[in-house]
Amino acid sequence: MTDTPEPGEIDLDTITLSQSVIAVNDRPRAAADPAPRELSRREADILLRSYREPGGFSEAVRRLAMRHLLVLVGAEETGKRLGAIALLSRMSLAESTIRVLSPAATPLDLLSATYKPGRAYVLHDWIAARAERIELVNLARKLAELGSYLVITRNGAPSQAVEVEQSWHAPDPGELFDLCLSTYGARAGTGAEQLAAARKRALALPTPAQVVRLAAQLVRDAEPAR
Repeated sequence: MTDTPEPGEIDLDTITLSQSVIAVNDRPRAAADPAPRELSRREADILLRSYREPGGFSEAVRRLAMRHLLVLVGAEETGKRLGAIALLSRMSLAESTIRVLSPAATPLDLLSATYKPGRAYVLHDWIAARAERIELVNLARKLAELGSYLVITRNGAPSQAVEVEQSWHAPDPGELFDLCLSTYGARAGTGAEQLAAARKRALALPTPAQVVRLAAQLVRDAEPAR
């Protein structure tokens, strides 16, 4: 990956609530779809419409702004993918689109890649072997010189690269559920008891994706039949 391929734009005009939920919760497809692409600001805004910042988010914003590179590390399905987009949306950028890099990129690929000044880059679910600390530090220095930003997400435990890594945890499920209902619009047909029961169920769900799906399903079920 020594140069940046031409981007492929995504048509967002027909994205629905259910499609946006699917986009948020989609499992990684590193082997099936490794090609880089563009994530437009409009698509990012759709994905972030029901985003709940987890603990440590403000610190992550500060560290990304300072280092220009941040690796979010944690268990699977804790919101790292959407967290990366949310962090990049807080940066001052020359262009509003986010370049999505291939998860198959090696540390050498990332170091030798051509980055455009003032641009945002994201690499979800990095599948490469763990990078050496000096490689990530050098990558951060390169990005800082260009005024560009890169957020990488990786499953597992933190490494020795403490300068550019941050542990990531899921947001509070109850707060996320409430935000989803507010965003999607809880219908009048949803009774107070039904909402209370659904929220109690949300508190027991293990991942943010399941909380979002529960809230979306509750809203859809409350809509009158057409």
